[in-house]
Amino acid sequence: MPWQGGRVHYLDEGPRDAPVLLCLHGFPTWSLLFRQPLAALATDWRVLAVDLPGFGCSDAQPAALTPRGVTALLLALLESTGVDRVHLLAHGAGVRLALDFVARHQDVVGRCCLISGSASTAPMLGTSWYEWLLDRQADARLAALFDDLDTLLPGLMRRMGTGHGFSLGATQMEGYAAVFRSEPCREAALRLLEQTDLAPLPQTSAPLPAVISEQSTLLVYGGLDRTLDIEAATRELGAAFPQHRSVHLPGVGHFVPEEAGDLLSSLLAVFLRERDSD
Repeated sequence: MPWQGGRVHYLDEGPRDAPVLLCLHGFPTWSLLFRQPLAALATDWRVLAVDLPGFGCSDAQPAALTPRGVTALLLALLESTGVDRVHLLAHGAGVRLALDFVARHQDVVGRCCLISGSASTAPMLGTSWYEWLLDRQADARLAALFDDLDTLLPGLMRRMGTGHGFSLGATQMEGYAAVFRSEPCREAALRLLEQTDLAPLPQTSAPLPAVISEQSTLLVYGGLDRTLDIEAATRELGAAFPQHRSVHLPGVGHFVPEEAGDLLSSLLAVFLRERDSD
């Protein structure tokens, strides 16, 4: 899709007349993260999974990686695909990027499934991941994350939390690492961190309302996630999405769609079917 002088890549699978699930990734992933839910749900759902600028197959446009910029991108995507209403699946930093979109466009967004995310950095305070990021930021060493791509993803995933014994296959690992092989994409990754995990409050064009959505919402966390305090994150997002329920998955880390893709797909199938009884 042409957008702001570059191109944005997205996956579009499933029947064109089916209800739409829009997937938004975080750091350090791209639409590859959602391959298991996409495969499981695309029989009955139209699934859109977008690569943020600078990630996956999208051109790098670091300035667009703000909540306001992502809102504009998602609206352009819906216009381009002829979609007027979506249900949202967001992961990690993608949750914080999506809050502006959900709050400002409640006529467009239905149910939300928010995975491994928070509304601010408050639930991250004191975690090993947050302290590590702050240390590297203070010493101007964030860019050095990309010095060794062979160890980048395994190291980041361990710091962010993975289940015992979990490891990515070589194909998936190379797919994620390939994102960071160009300087513009590395700049985009750092911009995403600055706008989410290193931004105390969501960087939105106007303050977010206390209640972001009254739609039914599913909050999913892995019990071994090291990027946030799960109970604090659940309380924070639960207040913003009062019609929520939460699921905590023991033995699973931050990357729920990778580590527990089948289970997540089953949870989503049940949660999304419930829309017929709303």
